[in-house]
Amino acid sequence: MRNIIYNILLVGLCLAFVHGRRTRRLEIKPIVGRFEHSEEPHWDHQSQKLYFVDIEAQKICRFGPATKQLACVYIPNGPVGMVIPVAGEPGTLVFGTRTDLAKISWDGTSNITRADPEILTVVDRDRNGTRWNDGKADSSGRLWAGTIGPEVNEVVVPNQASFYRIGSDLVPKRELSPVTNSNGLAWNLQDDTLYYIDTPTRKVAAFDYEPINGTLSNKRIVFDLQKSNVSGLPDGMTIDRNGNIWVALYNGGGVANVDPSTGKVIRIIKLPVQKVTSCAFGGPLLDTLFVTTSSRGMTPEQLNEEPHAGYVFAVKGLGVQGLVANSFKM
Repeated sequence: MRNIIYNILLVGLCLAFVHGRRTRRLEIKPIVGRFEHSEEPHWDHQSQKLYFVDIEAQKICRFGPATKQLACVYIPNGPVGMVIPVAGEPGTLVFGTRTDLAKISWDGTSNITRADPEILTVVDRDRNGTRWNDGKADSSGRLWAGTIGPEVNEVVVPNQASFYRIGSDLVPKRELSPVTNSNGLAWNLQDDTLYYIDTPTRKVAAFDYEPINGTLSNKRIVFDLQKSNVSGLPDGMTIDRNGNIWVALYNGGGVANVDPSTGKVIRIIKLPVQKVTSCAFGGPLLDTLFVTTSSRGMTPEQLNEEPHAGYVFAVKGLGVQGLVANSFKM
């Protein structure tokens, strides 16, 4: 009798859980904008603030969802590809500008019209016209980031870029080369797999990852947009605690939620804009998906049709949680 009662209770809980998932209301809301090309969202769990960049405008920005406060700092060196807080140094950020990896100290509340960054190292010295693009820190605090080749009307010159690993010694080590547009990356919860995007391939690759030494091996393709009939180009990417990846679809108007173990699309979150650039989980419970978008190159008519192009969106009600983002260890 006890087992029967237990099973009845278990079935009831499962039905309640399924019902809750079905009735959960998805909320998609623009929270701050407009930006020219907002990218690389990074949720700083310690400060409960969202960092991101406006690549073309050469800005690093910080937004507080609770206070609605936005502050930005202008970087004179050139386009800014990514920004990551430095571990143990509140207010210190590392970022990529052109091919420089640089550092600034900033309180995150003051708007600064011209920063004076410290250059830490330079990459792609043997290339011409590349710039930093997406990057993140791993569990050991190493920076993994890549460059993008020269762009002409959003078409990137092929095979001019690289994907780098940079440790506390600030010596760049090429991990993948050549690539064309080094973009989204994410590690799983178990920290044994790195997912990686080179945008024009329209594929997400996976590597076996050894977290102590930071080595990659056994490359394979886990998601193919063309085979899955998913429109747009894969741009930035994040991952949830269930091990499923979330891929921003540039010119695809949404974010694809994918099971990398099967390559199947779980769902596509449609946004009211086409140029979706990247995404990251944040919020106190890491259950809000922050999505950056672009208004770059759009005509007044197109902006009238998409009034929230270039905004940062918050997507709630997804029923999943992300992982705490790592900081860079100097």
